[in-house]
Amino acid sequence: MSPRPLLAASRKELNQIALDVKEGTVPTDLQGFVFINSAVGTVNTNGLPYTERYSDGSIAQEYSTPVINGDGLILKFDLTKKGQVLLSTGLMRTPCYYADEATMRGTVWHKKYGFMNLGLARISIKMGTRNQINTAVQPVKFGNDKHTRLLATFDAGRPFEFDPHTLNLITPIGANKEWRGGTPPFMRQPFAMVLTTAHPVFDPRTRELFTVNFTKTDEALMASTTIFSWLETDPDGLEERIRNFMRIVEKENLSREDFLTRAAGFIRGLENKYIPQNSVWEKIWNWLKAKILGKIDSSISNKNAVYLMRWNGQGAMQQWEVTDQDGNGLLIDQNMHQIGFSEDYIILIDAAFKFSLDVMLYNVFPDKEDIDAFMRKLTSGVQQDSTDIYLVHRADLRPDVKHVKAKKIVIPIETVHFSVNYKNPYGIITMFSAHNCSACPAEWIRSYDREAVNPQQPIRKDKVGLLAVGAMDVGQVGRIVMDAKNGTYLADHSKYYYNTNNREAHTWGIGLYTHRDMCSADNTTDDITHMYWQSYGLRPDMLTVFIRNLYDDPKRNRKVPVPEVLEATRQGSQYTLFCLETAGMTVDDFYTFDKETYFWSLQFVPRSEPRSDIPPYKDGYILTTVSVGYPLSDGTYDYQPEIWIFDATALAKGPVCKLNHPDMSFGFTIHTVWVPDAQPNTNPDYVINIREDYDYMLGKIRNKQIRQEISQIFNQYVYPNF
Repeated sequence: MSPRPLLAASRKELNQIALDVKEGTVPTDLQGFVFINSAVGTVNTNGLPYTERYSDGSIAQEYSTPVINGDGLILKFDLTKKGQVLLSTGLMRTPCYYADEATMRGTVWHKKYGFMNLGLARISIKMGTRNQINTAVQPVKFGNDKHTRLLATFDAGRPFEFDPHTLNLITPIGANKEWRGGTPPFMRQPFAMVLTTAHPVFDPRTRELFTVNFTKTDEALMASTTIFSWLETDPDGLEERIRNFMRIVEKENLSREDFLTRAAGFIRGLENKYIPQNSVWEKIWNWLKAKILGKIDSSISNKNAVYLMRWNGQGAMQQWEVTDQDGNGLLIDQNMHQIGFSEDYIILIDAAFKFSLDVMLYNVFPDKEDIDAFMRKLTSGVQQDSTDIYLVHRADLRPDVKHVKAKKIVIPIETVHFSVNYKNPYGIITMFSAHNCSACPAEWIRSYDREAVNPQQPIRKDKVGLLAVGAMDVGQVGRIVMDAKNGTYLADHSKYYYNTNNREAHTWGIGLYTHRDMCSADNTTDDITHMYWQSYGLRPDMLTVFIRNLYDDPKRNRKVPVPEVLEATRQGSQYTLFCLETAGMTVDDFYTFDKETYFWSLQFVPRSEPRSDIPPYKDGYILTTVSVGYPLSDGTYDYQPEIWIFDATALAKGPVCKLNHPDMSFGFTIHTVWVPDAQPNTNPDYVINIREDYDYMLGKIRNKQIRQEISQIFNQYVYPNF
């Protein structure tokens, strides 16, 4: 049997298989269920990793794209059986999944309507953008609900409810007509790209779900990527022009500013050669040209706007456009990956998780790596090293108004994930935040990348597609305190923890975290006292030359100088799991993983029998997903997916048990949630009619032939599944 690659993941669905205990003993006071979301490849690949070629020997279009760009697979761990952990898995088959399957490689529809992995997005120029709901799971419990309901979520698609027992999809949340598409108005696709948050929030006290839908002028980029596929109809001429320009700029060793100026002229030349006048392609190309030149044509683009949405589990969602204090629409430069809430406020952030041209304009020439590398250099951008926070007073969300003003606060550090104390006495908000400083969670390793500390050394092939490619500064964990009434950041009351010592609870590469009642449908987190954090460390084979060059900027707000970061990367540090006590922002316990053990996700599980001698926020276990590399005689590794369970009061002692199974197969898991029950939802009272929902979208397609052909695909392959 051949060794298992690091990122291997299967799409095989499992039903209540009992995991094998490899070491230790399964605690008898576990309870409830842990759900974990993950991405498991496309309809073309039947899992991960993305290989260089398909089974027939042809070049694989998905190769060198991020592993997070794939269909969602929910892993469900049943902890209700004493001394056992049972695993079930379910593939998230959205309507666009069936359209993707109907137009996959080898079908008659593929050439005209097939989907492609283009960076972080999977796109069909005529069908739209895949909603893969592969990122997080949000529990809800509305009105008269007796049991927990679950939503699977995604940054670029509306959430879907799925059955906690069977893992089958039930319904999207919100009809298509309730959501605004992120692509420009002239792109009339049945699968609209919906820019939202992967972390909607549910308030157990008011029984309300909050989410967002935002648009921005530069989101036409999703559609613009496909222009390169179209231009490839003249491969010899186009390739020669691009290569000539590449040779010129490489010889001249231009600054980034001069390089972009020269690139603008190059694009003008391409437009004159290749773009037909008065066509949809001309509009798309005009957008791309405008992006490079810094001029956005508003006549073909969305406006900058954020819509806050509230839902009580029935009927249509309530919506308000959020504006600044002057009544202007909000510009989200990056993403709204996460939102939060307190008793009186909704907290919105412009998250340090870029969702723009530089992470989507990629892989349209899968057999021409040098051209794709050039396009990445041409369009790449860094994430901000500060965070815009918008506070919306919940009392202002009245049904008789359509707009609500937010107070903007800027904090001097980049942020992607956070939790908020529910109590906000006198309007004082306390949030605990993850700061991925000078790092790119939206970037991934390409096949042609090289190590930053050893530029002659290519990145290991088994790392291709992996996210979070090193860090150019030490990460931090923050306690951010804000005065919501006055809209001010209270710097003197805020505090940050960071540690560069590799032998301690370091914060190189701050990642995910967990705490008790995080994302709960039953309890609010009034005062978070302890949190459990992941740091993924530093590895020479994870920090690329590209990221080094992108973030080697003396103007960035940083704690550690670049030469010291590179030396720390050369020495290396491992994944750690640590417990942070929030009052003093100090670490009271930590565990360091072995070098070839990759620590992916973590979830707090409360004990079924509480102990009075332990603080509630430490009274439980930490369930983690890991990939363990077992060394082989030839110097390579066989990576096995395992579940490690830690006693939350004794991390340093290591896991109390390790579990595995031959059929358990995950490569890169993401967000998690713990819930006390997972009862079937056999008679849901909110279900959107999929045929009516998408007939509305199909009716917008102006081209009669395209409308008829896509309708045929829906009638034959999509609608029969709902």
